[in-house]
Amino acid sequence: MLELPPLALYIHYPWCVKKCPYCDFNSHELSDNRGYIDALLDDLDNDLTYVQGRSIYSIFIGGGTPSLMSEEDLSKLFDGLRLRLNFDDDIEITLEANPGTFEVEKFSAFRDIGVNRLSIGVQSFNNEHLKSLGRIHSADNAIYACEQAKQVGFDNFNIDLMYGLQNQTI
Repeated sequence: MLELPPLALYIHYPWCVKKCPYCDFNSHELSDNRGYIDALLDDLDNDLTYVQGRSIYSIFIGGGTPSLMSEEDLSKLFDGLRLRLNFDDDIEITLEANPGTFEVEKFSAFRDIGVNRLSIGVQSFNNEHLKSLGRIHSADNAIYACEQAKQVGFDNFNIDLMYGLQNQTI
């Protein structure tokens, strides 16, 4: 019998503290999002026949700003995913994080829930560039987020950096 390849899963969390002016993604300022996790799991239930018998090797939670998600919502999401899907033993689970929303206790809980990789949206270590991009964090916040990610046990994380910005030199 033909063995189907494993799958990667993208989960979109569309809320942000504020919408960055350069962002083309489906994202909105934070509002009442009760019921969103249930809606995601209901949507997955509709597609389970397409993924049965296939394992999941990667989950990427993007946005928006998924680091705004509560520990309770992330736990509920992963409890639901684990009931429905077959995770590979060495699954990579990535969560996008804004340095301006980094809380040590929360990210430690995210790690305990199963997130094992962060994608930190630094964009720049220059405060003027960050201001022109409409970012909510400072260069110091970005450095702190990276340092704390390592401290709470994230051995694997990346930072997003933007280039070609006005008044930027390399």
